[in-house]
Amino acid sequence: MGNDNSKNKNQDLESKLKNVEDLALKLNKNFSTTPFQSDLFDKLSLEVDKQRKFIKIPWIPYKNFKDVMYINEDGYLNYSAKLRSFPNKIKDTKVYLKELINSNKMTQDELKLIATEIEYNDEKNLTEILGISQNPLTLNYVIVIDFLFSGNM
Repeated sequence: MGNDNSKNKNQDLESKLKNVEDLALKLNKNFSTTPFQSDLFDKLSLEVDKQRKFIKIPWIPYKNFKDVMYINEDGYLNYSAKLRSFPNKIKDTKVYLKELINSNKMTQDELKLIATEIEYNDEKNLTEILGISQNPLTLNYVIVIDFLFSGNM
């Protein structure tokens, strides 16, 4: 029994050491051959923030939206709406809906990746994803964005 514990601890330590070595190689590759550039640190910081940001994206039932109005199409179908209720938001919060065309068969991981790309596509990092929903008519998934933080949408 004690032997299994030490084996697990050794595996954990080896895994952590591998992660540290991978990071060291990445840092060495990015910084050893180029002069100091602060934007490289910004990119590394952004990468770390991306990995931390989305632990869980909440599901928002489509029936929680009202006054849904079409805005435009830019690769997504874009709408404005009011969110009837949502934790830590006032009632009837204005939101921006990005409907992902032909997305009805996407996996959760694909949806999370797209949501992350949408949020981090905004260089000023103003976009705040509130959750994911599904249009009951088209069955397409919808990324729900706080209208105040919709950035360059």
